[in-house]
Amino acid sequence: MPTPDEIIARRARQRARRRRRRLIATGAVAVLLVAVLAAGFITLKRMGEGGTAAEAIGSSASPTSTPSSTPASTPSSAPSPSPAPTVATKPSAPRPPVTKDYIGYGAERQAEMSSYALQHYGSSSIRLDPRVIVLHYTCGSDYASAHATFEANSPNMGVKPGVVAHYVIDKDGTIYQQLPLRFAGRHTVGLNYVAVGIECVQEGRPTDAQAVADILSRRAQTTSLTELVRWLMHRYDIALANVIGHGMANDSPYFKDLLGWDNSHGDWSRPQIKRLRALVKRSD
Repeated sequence: MPTPDEIIARRARQRARRRRRRLIATGAVAVLLVAVLAAGFITLKRMGEGGTAAEAIGSSASPTSTPSSTPASTPSSAPSPSPAPTVATKPSAPRPPVTKDYIGYGAERQAEMSSYALQHYGSSSIRLDPRVIVLHYTCGSDYASAHATFEANSPNMGVKPGVVAHYVIDKDGTIYQQLPLRFAGRHTVGLNYVAVGIECVQEGRPTDAQAVADILSRRAQTTSLTELVRWLMHRYDIALANVIGHGMANDSPYFKDLLGWDNSHGDWSRPQIKRLRALVKRSD
């Protein structure tokens, strides 16, 4: 049988154990309360940055859940990160309305062009790789006569194929396509292998300046011309410096002719092309 001292000591130990249990329980409650308050603060913080409560809970409830795109909260003394600047992408130039009125460009005419290309450029390929845009005017009063000339396939400078530009722009602004852009056409000595040809319907005048002034005085024709040039530049990544007139062709860095031919035409000379380039640049 325990002595009175032993009973007193045992009771003291029991009281000490109960006190420890109460302290442990109180501490657990305090820790839990702190955790709940912290979770509530984070939720409110995330809601204030644009997320919802459900998103905030979902981002921290399970390690397998998809991480939230909301940035973690930072100390109040640290500045919030600035959003990345929005970079505006330059839209490509729209293709203007084009009426397809192709000339006959069958096997015989393709063979003639292939033979011409081999003699003048050293390759029999008639596949066009656009790097230059060359401007011309028809020295005629209407579209029909220009199309008929291209369709005729008459020898030029003593050889076939006949001349043809890829586009003809009428006085009313209608753009007529004569040849698919995948084919080279014969319109500019030394550049046919890399050049898209554009003709503007315009009568011959005593000077090139007068003829081009007539073209640029027609708003519809000028608008179609600048829009077509811009679209071709964007589509084929052609520099504005390579938008030239027939009168500038001999000075092009792309010019080459193995037989020593060159251009005698003066249509769209350098001063007139400067005016057109300014219009193209202004509308870009």
